Order: sequence, then structure tokens, then C-alpha cells
Amino acid sequence: MWRQWLSFSRNERFGLVVLFVLVCLAAVFPYVYQVFFFNASPLAHSENFQKVDSFFTALQFVEAEPRSNFSVLKEEAPLEITCDLFVFDPNTISITDLERLGFSNRQAKVIDNYRKKGGVFRRKDDFAKMYVVDSSMFSRLLPYISIQPIPDSLQLAVSKSVEDVKVQEPLLIELNSADTLELVKIKGIGKSYARRIVAYRNLLGGFVNKQQLLEVWGLNQELFNSVEQNISVDSNLVQTINLNLVEYDDLRKHPYLSDYQAKSIVYFREKQGSFSSADEIVKNKLVDKVTFEKIKNYLTVN
Repeated sequence: MWRQWLSFSRNERFGLVVLFVLVCLAAVFPYVYQVFFFNASPLAHSENFQKVDSFFTALQFVEAEPRSNFSVLKEEAPLEITCDLFVFDPNTISITDLERLGFSNRQAKVIDNYRKKGGVFRRKDDFAKMYVVDSSMFSRLLPYISIQPIPDSLQLAVSKSVEDVKVQEPLLIELNSADTLELVKIKGIGKSYARRIVAYRNLLGGFVNKQQLLEVWGLNQELFNSVEQNISVDSNLVQTINLNLVEYDDLRKHPYLSDYQAKSIVYFREKQGSFSSADEIVKNKLVDKVTFEKIKNYLTVN
């Protein structure tokens, strides 16, 4: 049976020969094509590749800008000052002449504004105290400074300006009549403090003394010391509480009385009758002595 598998007809033998020939041609074709038909790229050669690479490198190269001869010493060196030197009086020299001496327009105006506000140069050293006059400028101008006697009119203007400062009275605000707009005029008292002061004053019925400001929330001793000279208190403006007429709801709102103390005062009055004097509330132990000392200026029985 195996012979049948190994025997081929004439057509089958022809087909096998043709297939073998095609396989051989397919195997040999790449080598034949590379030798006779394929043109290799010039870049495949290392020499040509180096030439092309150097060409593109030359196109991308940008010639560096020439470096400037920069010098820190030259940059930091002071500018050469071109100016005229002449004898001058710093009390009377004009802005134009100050610029001739080497001052800038701004520096000259600073000196002029100082004189307009009453400043006077009495000695040569006074001119050096101006912040626009540095030591090198003063040394250069010192031989040319000549201060003439100050005219009487200028002396009078200076003395008058000093006198006006002395006569000017400090700001003084009365606590029991001031509103928030007036209170904020005091240095250190902003809108928040002003509102708190007015609100606490309304609860108290008015301030009896300055120290009560320390009871305002957030107002410390340091701030009180800074504003004390700007405030005054008129105790005649304090609203008093009539112990024989006040209701419990009104009495308990006072910052110095607790709810229990307010109830005790009203209950005692209903049981014992009207008070003849304010100190009866402490004699009958309706309030303690510390509380009475704080609130006694707000109480009346009339």
C-alpha cells in the first residue's frame, strides 16, 4: 500500500518540478535584485552621512552676538556731575540755582518745601541735616555756603508757626453726649470701639467716670491710657433709676445688677413699701457692698 503513496503520475511529476523551480527562484531573487537592480541611498555610506550632517549643523548655527564690555565698577561708579559752584544762602536760594549747584529738581523742591513750612538754616551744619544733601555733596558745597542774618519777617513767621502749634488745643470729646462719628475722631478709637462705647453707655445710663471705659469689651488699659487725655465725662448727663418706680424688666438690664438682685429689690419694695434712701438696698442685703459702690450714682428715690 505504501507504494501507492510514493508513485506519481506524469502530470504530478511535472507539477512537482515546476514547484521546486519556483521555490528556488524565490530564494535567489532577493540577492539577484540587490546586486543588479537596487540603488543604495547615498546616506548609507558613512562619509556621505557625515557631510549631510555637517551641512545641516551649519544651517542651524547662529552666530553669537558680540559681548559687551560690561563692568560692575563702571556701572556702580557715580555719574559725573556738571554744575556751577557759587556762594549761596540756603535760606534764600531759588530752586533754579539749587539745580545749578547739582541738585535734581525733586531734591531742590524738598529743600524749598522745608523752608515754606517754617524751616530755617541757622548754621552751615543745618544744611547737612537735609536727607537730600549727602556727605559728598555737603563737603563740595561747604566752602560756598554763606548764611546771612535771618530777616525779622522770617523770624516772626517762624515764631508764629511755633506759637500756633503750642496754642492748638488737643481734641476733647465728652463721652455722654458724643455719637459714634465724634468718637472715631479720637486716635485709636475705630468704628467698632465707638459702637461698643455707645451701646454700653446706653445700658449704663451714661458714664460717671472715665475708668468705666475699661468695662467696654476689648478696650484694654494701654488703649485707655492713650485716649484718656482726649475724653471728658459730664456726670450731670447720667440717667438715674428711681428705685420706687422702676420695673423689674428695666432694672435687670443694668450691667451692674444680676437678675436675682433686680428681683430682690422689686420684691422688697412690694412687701416693705417705698425706699426712703438708696442705701437701703445694701443695708437690707439686697445687693453687696461692691455692687452698691458701682451703682449708687445711678440710683435715686425721688
